[in-house]
Amino acid sequence: MVCLIAFAQAPRFIGPTYVLDGGVPIDVGYYGSPFMYDWDGDGKKDLIVGQFTYGYIRFYRNIGTDPEPLFSGYEFLYASGSQITLPSG
Repeated sequence: MVCLIAFAQAPRFIGPTYVLDGGVPIDVGYYGSPFMYDWDGDGKKDLIVGQFTYGYIRFYRNIGTDPEPLFSGYEFLYASGSQITLPSG
């Protein structure tokens, strides 16, 4: 399937927007895999990020709102008392 779209004007792009944690850009190393999901069931989408290096999964609780999320720290996800890891390779 090919979809062709024509514009009357050239598109304009803006710079990237960094996701912040306590006012500092979130850095999980290279090849981070972010996903927004209401993990804690409070009605606000939280940030779940997989880390490539060790395969850990970080949970950033949204203490703001969906339109303006705010994060303050993270915790690693555990299942049955063990830290969840998804090894690469």
